[in-house]
Amino acid sequence: MKIVAGQLRVIAGQPRVNIAAMKAMIDQVRSSADCIVFPEMCVGGYFLADRYNDTEYMAFLESFNDEIRSYSQDIIVIWGNMTSQSGLVGHDGRPVRFNSALAAYNGEWLERASGFEPGRYIKHLLPEYRVFDDERYFMSAQDYYRATGSETMAFLEPFSVHLPTGTLRLGIHLCEDLWSEDYQISPMAVSRQKGADFIVNLSSSPWTLNKEKSRHKRIKYHAQVLGSIPPYLYCNCAGMQNNGKNILMFDGGSTLYQSNGEIDDQAPQDFEAACYCFSTSKMEATTSSKLLDALIHAVRYVDDELFPFKPTWVIGLSGGLDSSVNAALLVLALGSERVLGVNMATHHNSSTTIDNAARLAAQLKIAYRQGSIEALVDSTHSTLAAYGIEEPDSLTQENIQARLRGHLLSSIASSVKGVIINNANKIETALGYATLYGDTIGALSVLGDCTKLQVVDLARMINARYEVPLIPENLLATVSDEGIQWQVAPSAELKSLQVDPMKWGYHDLLINRILEYPGYSIESLMQDYLDGRLLRSEYGRWIHFYQLTPKAFVDDLEWVLRTMQNAVFKRIQMPPIVMISRGSFGFDFRENQLRLEMSTNYFDLKKQILAMEGTYEV
Repeated sequence: MKIVAGQLRVIAGQPRVNIAAMKAMIDQVRSSADCIVFPEMCVGGYFLADRYNDTEYMAFLESFNDEIRSYSQDIIVIWGNMTSQSGLVGHDGRPVRFNSALAAYNGEWLERASGFEPGRYIKHLLPEYRVFDDERYFMSAQDYYRATGSETMAFLEPFSVHLPTGTLRLGIHLCEDLWSEDYQISPMAVSRQKGADFIVNLSSSPWTLNKEKSRHKRIKYHAQVLGSIPPYLYCNCAGMQNNGKNILMFDGGSTLYQSNGEIDDQAPQDFEAACYCFSTSKMEATTSSKLLDALIHAVRYVDDELFPFKPTWVIGLSGGLDSSVNAALLVLALGSERVLGVNMATHHNSSTTIDNAARLAAQLKIAYRQGSIEALVDSTHSTLAAYGIEEPDSLTQENIQARLRGHLLSSIASSVKGVIINNANKIETALGYATLYGDTIGALSVLGDCTKLQVVDLARMINARYEVPLIPENLLATVSDEGIQWQVAPSAELKSLQVDPMKWGYHDLLINRILEYPGYSIESLMQDYLDGRLLRSEYGRWIHFYQLTPKAFVDDLEWVLRTMQNAVFKRIQMPPIVMISRGSFGFDFRENQLRLEMSTNYFDLKKQILAMEGTYEV
């Protein structure tokens, strides 16, 4: 069988656009392929939130299934869309909805040997973690069996496809059905038991760093446990979708796996749509700059899908690392003519960063405006004095500057019909190292899920792509086994000789651990410190570098935890973040405003750690 992955750029909420793209791909390969497979929920998009509760809109999406079926002359077409069932009510009291795969050939629904449910497969495993909320909206196949008295696992019976070359028993899975280790059933094992000759998996799998490695590992796990698996095609979408607080990127990377779980062939994983016909030995290598490509595409897709009026993207260009990287990302995504850099200095800003900003703007060939906000600061102080506040404290004076910069950027963006890009990285976002309505503003946070060291890596990738030191070398840290060195230490430059309070490298690891592994508790981290395991791990060089003796370790840990919790109110008001990790703020790592309360075990461990002060070598 010659099979094609319709690696569609799915645009959520635009079914007519998606259907037109699907038809174009079908027509392109109709005469040369036996089968074309499209991604999960490719008609209306996967991340529709409570739009799924709109029964009229769901009926509208479902109405396209017959139209797509009519496109299947001389080619098997398999696609993802929602379906319903007359007379069934879901757990929410609304008409039931299913996350389904549909399959047709020569204008007819594919049949199973038993005659059960022609043309439809219902997802068995519904993810309820991170950004996924399937159980909120859909009934699983297992609940369908219980509600209708159907034979258990009947949906996992393969479809019988009669081709000129013979009959193929075709199994279909949907995304999470592959990740069955933590569930009671394994769709892979059942499909194999029921005699599937070939299995296709329709996915809408958001990309995060190393996600492809996890998927490859999962396929090999099934092959090892079962002895072998049917040849397996994973078909993913490309493009961008969002859930209101996170921008979710889809890298494509549709993959054909052999019976032993090894990769046979792979479609491009460059975040672009592709109509890819599989054959052996054409596997694409993962590039070392995939993170850079993901962020470039994130900006491009957000601009295209969410801002169709083609705004000017306004950036506060301070001459520091984060804003420099963001400016380069904007230009790589949209071109220099769509970007406006604004430098807003006070006497606290160094000539080095001011020069960095001007030089970068010139190299990027973007519009650039440079000036001073001292007059705004003085005016604000005068106005405060009129209200009886003669001498604001130091922190208030810093916040005044940051908030005035936000005010000025907003005014400029409004004047040029533009939007603002947020410059915060993940560590600043975690620790609330930003002024609300100042540097927390923006339409998009591109770097909000990137640690500081990842931003350094991005800068080096950008310089390699431009083949010139576009991002100034004085901003790029040198990381070694001993620690980290900066030519120009990161600073908000809101007061004289200010340096950011973060322990770069160490806090990058610590905060990612807190966010990405919620099951790995703070108490586990403390126990690892107590037992010396933390010192022998990747944390070791940072514990040495920052001299985190027992008291320093505990003091820093409590500062991080307290500061993170106190900053929740800022994060929930910040722009949507491009998700690149397993623990992105938003609807990935979900949080609310609570007082910090530590466990009894925490205080026991703290006491044991502090008792080692003076005897614990770091």
